[in-house]
Amino acid sequence: MRIAGTGSYLPGPPVDRDRFREFMAAYPDGLDEHLRERILAETGIATRHFAFDLADPSRRETNTSMAERAARRALEAAGWRPEEVELLVVTTVVPDRLMPPTSTLVQEALGIPRCAEFELSANCTAPYKGLAIAASLLRLGQYRRALVCCSQYISFLGMPPWAAPERMNADEEQLRWIVSDGAAAVALEAGEPDTALRVWLESSGVGEPPGMFVPLGAADPDLARSHERGTQHVKQNLLYVLRRGLALATSALSRALKELQVDPGSIDYFMPTVSSMQVTRRLQRQWAQRFGIPERAWRLDFTRIGYLGGVGFLVGLDELVRKGEPRAGQVVFSVAEESSKWMWMCAGAVLRLLG
Repeated sequence: MRIAGTGSYLPGPPVDRDRFREFMAAYPDGLDEHLRERILAETGIATRHFAFDLADPSRRETNTSMAERAARRALEAAGWRPEEVELLVVTTVVPDRLMPPTSTLVQEALGIPRCAEFELSANCTAPYKGLAIAASLLRLGQYRRALVCCSQYISFLGMPPWAAPERMNADEEQLRWIVSDGAAAVALEAGEPDTALRVWLESSGVGEPPGMFVPLGAADPDLARSHERGTQHVKQNLLYVLRRGLALATSALSRALKELQVDPGSIDYFMPTVSSMQVTRRLQRQWAQRFGIPERAWRLDFTRIGYLGGVGFLVGLDELVRKGEPRAGQVVFSVAEESSKWMWMCAGAVLRLLG
């Protein structure tokens, strides 16, 4: 199986810190200025992207529109026509609609007349799960060409009309100052030379409280009172996630490297899904000592493109490919942690042919 093409899309012009502060002032929350500045400093994010126009927030992109843009670039790189796609996998954090699936909306936007399609909704781990499904079905021989589209449109969860910032607590407010939007796509094709793409998946959240959650849903469907109770807000205790998540991530990475049979010292491009420079510095210290992952291998784009969860890995991969990297035989490795119920995903690849 080979990676035939990659594509990515970051909506709108990049938003720097000054423009971001100016915009957020129109939707005040309960965080004091000191804490906001501390969050911005700890993330290290200099610029980010949003799926809505800051000058007119009613003008919005969707998961579908962003996925379509990224997908068309991947198709062009692969030299495929839309009708040649046999399997379409679309991942989101929150789908565009409860029904029909966002995957069918992307299918129609691309003009794919017939294909098998999957929609996956998860947080940071969604793109890795999408790659795992597509790669597995290609290896089984059920399909020859698969297109994986991964879109993160999450900023709306912290803004009106969905959210009521003035009613948020600290665990809900902090996320507004971290997240960004964007999309990426990968075209996978059965055949040689093999990229050796492998994905390791594990959920180890039994006995651990969720690190991130939204109460609103089928188990709590009171739409009429959701704004009053704040059950539509994303909740995350960042201190708990930071403290517990780092320990769990180190243990999970150890298992992943063993399962995927990857020598940490052989990694040429290490592209972890991280949300801040604060987390990055801790991981670099711990993982250099524990695993020997070379410091030169770390690739961190979130300070420039914003925090995109697992989508950030594929955006970074697309940018590397378009620069003529990686070279044949080099090892690319990515790891993601999803704190919603402590799921771990790792993808390793020996990239023998790209595009």
